[in-house]
Amino acid sequence: MKAYKTEELRSLTDEELIRREQSLRKTLFDFRMKLAVGQLTKFADITATKRNLARVLTELQHRRAGLSG
Repeated sequence: MKAYKTEELRSLTDEELIRREQSLRKTLFDFRMKLAVGQLTKFADITATKRNLARVLTELQHRRAGLSG
């Protein structure tokens, strides 16, 4: 999974960021289920997904607070 660039996230609308957040949360859940049953082959995918989710949430929080990057 590739890391999201800050510029890429800033160019998205609020709705697109919310959709990405939901998608990342679902992906993270799926990875955790695969880990629990022993089907996950790359643990780094969980870390990358968490970091991308944090990037999306940070951008959403900045927008809600009225901050510009």
